[in-house]
Amino acid sequence: MGDIASILKGVTRLSLVIMAGLVMGWALHPESRIYTLGMAVGMVAGLVNTSYLSMRIRKVIHAVTTQESRAFSLGFLSRICFSILAVMFSVKYEHFSLELTIAGLFLPQLLTIPVGIYLSVKKKI
Repeated sequence: MGDIASILKGVTRLSLVIMAGLVMGWALHPESRIYTLGMAVGMVAGLVNTSYLSMRIRKVIHAVTTQESRAFSLGFLSRICFSILAVMFSVKYEHFSLELTIAGLFLPQLLTIPVGIYLSVKKKI
């Protein structure tokens, strides 16, 4: 379970660095504010989804190791609803790019791959 926590910690740090760059882009380049805000909204929602998925994985691992029965969960439905909420927010307010909001939803999940590879290589050394 420590590996999942360290991967989530790395993804969170990397996402926050990217979002800090987006805020700098928002402040320094007014013409691209719609794009930076859209990506930031999508990344926030994607990071929440990644954290929630990590929590659910830890609960499943705990249930398997202690041989408890699995409780009913609406995990996927909750994550989809939060993603739809971010997309609806982007559509309602025209100051956000819908395309980059959707792309930002996937970015934290995609960042788990290079972060996991980096941590596994670092652990071997």
